[in-house]
Amino acid sequence: MPTPELETRPISLLLVEDNQDDAALLERFLRRNGFAPLVTRVETAGEMTAAIAAHPPDIVIADYNLPNFSGPEALSLVRQSGFDLPFVMMSGAISEETAVESMRHGAQDYVTKQNLARLVPVLERELREAAARRSRVAAERALEVSEMRFHRLVDAMPLGLLIGQSSGRITYANDAAIRLLGYREVELMTGKIGLMDILPDLQKSFADLNGDKVQEPFESVCVTASGEQMEILVGLTFLDREGGDGAENREVAVFIADLRDQKRSEELLRRTEKLAVAGRLAASIAHEINNPLAAITNCLYLVQQSKMDEMGRSYLEMAQKELDRVAQITVQTLRFHRQSSRPVHTEPGELIETVVALFESRIRRQDIVVTKRFRSRQPLFAYEGEVRQVIVNLLGNAIDAMPTGGQLLLRTAEATDRVTGEKGVVITVSDTGSGMDQETTERLFEPFFSTKGITGTGLGLWVSKEIVDRHHGRIQVRSHKALEGRPGGTTFRIFLPFGGVPAAALNREGTDSQEHADVRTGIVS
Repeated sequence: MPTPELETRPISLLLVEDNQDDAALLERFLRRNGFAPLVTRVETAGEMTAAIAAHPPDIVIADYNLPNFSGPEALSLVRQSGFDLPFVMMSGAISEETAVESMRHGAQDYVTKQNLARLVPVLERELREAAARRSRVAAERALEVSEMRFHRLVDAMPLGLLIGQSSGRITYANDAAIRLLGYREVELMTGKIGLMDILPDLQKSFADLNGDKVQEPFESVCVTASGEQMEILVGLTFLDREGGDGAENREVAVFIADLRDQKRSEELLRRTEKLAVAGRLAASIAHEINNPLAAITNCLYLVQQSKMDEMGRSYLEMAQKELDRVAQITVQTLRFHRQSSRPVHTEPGELIETVVALFESRIRRQDIVVTKRFRSRQPLFAYEGEVRQVIVNLLGNAIDAMPTGGQLLLRTAEATDRVTGEKGVVITVSDTGSGMDQETTERLFEPFFSTKGITGTGLGLWVSKEIVDRHHGRIQVRSHKALEGRPGGTTFRIFLPFGGVPAAALNREGTDSQEHADVRTGIVS
């Protein structure tokens, strides 16, 4: 009677047998017992290797003794193939010692040709166990792939991730956490550095989680390997929600986000808002000063018409000169506050002169010698206030770089773009100050990068470059740092095409920053 479990069950069988009659007998026996065997018979090692490579069978049955081959050799080939193939040794006459030795070398079972009835349960068991092994291997492989995917994901994410126990011991740290905190991986994994060493306020957060409170991300301070206290955003959760062997053994995941750039941006935004308020206040004051200035000017004019001695007239002329300077500063203050909504034709040299007038007292106080070489008189079609702002930024930086005096060169010259042939003007601002190294020069136009500490916003040169780009121009810098026995210095060179602002700007208040992102190269002066 066929076994119901194996009724018409297909099976791929590799039979190592030299006797064709025995092979036919075995195939007929299997069919009678509910199998649909696909038998491949081999007699040599080469035939067996080729058969396994072409189509790995479900099971291998091998005669113990063959003229040019043997069961143990066949078993060795199966083990070398890399496939998980059940192997059953079969022989007409095999001793118990030989059978045990075969199983010790890896055979799943042995059957004698005189007792084929035992072969059916052996096949059932081995096929069942082989399927279970394949399922287990597939599950282990899937788990391995899942773990690899998890590790790649958490190592690639920008957030730092620490996994550990609520007792403080760290069991995992991703690459972002190691980079952010500066600790070596061995310090974290060996328990030398714990969660509480990095996040001193974490214990209270654990208590909140243990109390089943909803833990929202919160701002905190962590301690890096260098001892720096870093402002961070922390998110944490227990990975074993049901609890472990005890409160101290619960597994926790701690996510860390660096808030330094955000805090720096917020502080700079506050400073910028303060500067904007100060600018509006200065403009308001300048506007109010204009009226009494006009009255004083009229009074001085009337006094000039009266008779007075030479000394009195010299004092009067001195007062008139200083009053004119105050009036000029007042006018420039108002110009800076007013936004440039429409481009106008403006002469570069005159723009520079108005800016120099604003810095005149600082220039005299710091004993800076200013040299002006204005060789271009052709007007620019540009946003006057924006170009003036660029010159203010460059002059202010140059004066800051020379606290004990130096040389300041201001120059304009007509130039031609080698690529487009477009004509324009080159504005050069050169100082003999402290200078900058290459690393600083490369980051000079990054937003929020400053060399002035808390007094700088890091926005001046970034805004200047945006303005120059808007005018289809280009800004270049060359600098060398002052060393012992060698003076430093910095030179900024700006190229602005005469018609850098498109005609469409006349009919609208702004231009698309994307269409003005062209950076020109190769300027000839």
